[in-house]
Amino acid sequence: MQTNTAVKFLPIFSDEKKVEVSLEDRQAIIKLSTWTEDLGWCGQKTMSLDAEMLDDLHRVISAARIKLIRQKTENQEEIENLTAKVLQFPAVS
Repeated sequence: MQTNTAVKFLPIFSDEKKVEVSLEDRQAIIKLSTWTEDLGWCGQKTMSLDAEMLDDLHRVISAARIKLIRQKTENQEEIENLTAKVLQFPAVS
């Protein structure tokens, strides 16, 4: 018995972008849409990935996420190091 039903996952939204993921015919379908005034959601890109490519994409996205988090942490540390520090002088008795 062959089932050809598509499985859809909840989309990921930002103010002007939307990513949709679904499974169809043993492929993961990833669709990127952007919001345009007067037109609504407009499809920009669609990718079909098999299971192996999806695993590779997951690894690449995870590595990019880790790098971005590290950069954010390093930038925050730099900002904290640049902020003025108040030195307390000993009180005169």
